[in-house]
Amino acid sequence: MRQLPIVTAIILMLAGCSTRKALIFADRDWYISNYYGQIIDRDTTYRMTFGNVLIPDPLPIISSVDSLVKYPGMDKLISDILHTARLDSAEILFYAPNMQTMFVRPKEGVQLTRPSSLSSSLTDERPYTMWIYEDDVEAWKRTPTEMYTYTYFDRKNKRILVVDFYDYGDEPIAQIFVFQTSTKALQKAGIPVTIRKSFYRHDLNDYEHYVEFWSHLVNCHRELAFSNYKIGQEQKNRKK
Repeated sequence: MRQLPIVTAIILMLAGCSTRKALIFADRDWYISNYYGQIIDRDTTYRMTFGNVLIPDPLPIISSVDSLVKYPGMDKLISDILHTARLDSAEILFYAPNMQTMFVRPKEGVQLTRPSSLSSSLTDERPYTMWIYEDDVEAWKRTPTEMYTYTYFDRKNKRILVVDFYDYGDEPIAQIFVFQTSTKALQKAGIPVTIRKSFYRHDLNDYEHYVEFWSHLVNCHRELAFSNYKIGQEQKNRKK
């Protein structure tokens, strides 16, 4: 797909879905670099890592209307994820179902509320993370060296979302980790899950058997977000 000279949003209206807003895609062209082990867009504006994991080849990437329509029901799935994460109007950079990860650019001026946790300072080798209590009355305004994390448990759809807000270079970004049990709705969406399909077999509602599995995955998100923050800083310095 031709990369537009200016990042242009592609709007896809979701027919018959009055409670959801349009999906907005940045329409960037992505590929996996075997050298870096990262996902990179064609003009190298963005580089992201999925961590030290095996990346399927090819890796299905939903980043435009053209790639979305390949999977029936994918529009509703993505819309539900963004709606749960309070990011309906965000611009989607890409969603990689096999890697359970979506990157979006929040709408400019979005007001963040009290997070589940706060990590600071991201410039340190080992940023400190503190968990936030409901009675904390701080005026929540994230600084460029902080990361706000939000967690959402969608019991009906058997889905946990962990959403990290941080700066990629000088640009605010949201990294969404989608931890999902296989459901009929998920299967209908046509998610092209291959080598990581075992991740979808664990029942989020079966805490007794799978709490260790899910707690490990949720804990992993933070290190990946820290790594992508550092990559964003490298990208910013490279352009100077």
